[in-house]
Amino acid sequence: MKQNCRSLALIGFVFVFMIVGCRNQPAPVSNPPAVETSLASTAKAFAKQTEAANPFTATPSITPSITPTPTPKISLNGTSLIFREDQSALFVDYQAGIQLVIPAGWMPVRVSENEYYQAFTTDVVLANPALNDRLTQIQDADLDTFRLDAMYIRDGHIPNGVISDIDVLFYAGDTRSLEKWRQTEANSRKPFKNFKLVTTGYPRLADGTRVLMIEETWSKDASNTIFHRRILFSLPSGTLALDFYTNKVFKDTVLPDFEQVVNSVTLLNP
Repeated sequence: MKQNCRSLALIGFVFVFMIVGCRNQPAPVSNPPAVETSLASTAKAFAKQTEAANPFTATPSITPSITPTPTPKISLNGTSLIFREDQSALFVDYQAGIQLVIPAGWMPVRVSENEYYQAFTTDVVLANPALNDRLTQIQDADLDTFRLDAMYIRDGHIPNGVISDIDVLFYAGDTRSLEKWRQTEANSRKPFKNFKLVTTGYPRLADGTRVLMIEETWSKDASNTIFHRRILFSLPSGTLALDFYTNKVFKDTVLPDFEQVVNSVTLLNP
């Protein structure tokens, strides 16, 4: 009897031990810390490899309800230049208080800005030393006055090596009347060979704005004559000048573009 009781007690003790052992067994771990760290490192490495292969980060495509307007980046000199989908460019001079549009077919640049340095690497400039020379020539321009340069870059655009060019200049605080500007221009000496004053006058633009127009010609060499037209605007902030230069034989081809630029001038705060 005593032996049976001892056997039962032993069996009970083993049973209790098994139950306690099962309760104290730790729960299984699906990703131990070392494994999670390894997975994270692998994911980061794979992401870097993918980014290197494709520098554009994949993002969900969003269809906007309206076409967004590019946010202009204003330079230290108070200008901005936005290149638009139709290949034209919107130039804004916040100091002068004006904006204007450079039509397609022209390369507008602001000296010391990104588009200026990038211009040297474009195919059209690399293929045409005259354009490269022009970019080099304006690198030391006084940016307080010299606001924008635009070169004509369509096919056949450099007859006899003479480029067509539009300059935008702003004389801050110079509020001389157009009549006084005409006298100043007439009395200034022109260091050009065979210089000729073609005409001066005060035409009105399409919106009724009265401007001063001056046309001149001079010889670049024995076979090329330069045509220059200057348009002066009298502004509350100073005087705006648009200068147009081209080979005289090429004038009729590009002059309409310059007239388009002139008529696009708009006051920011009329």
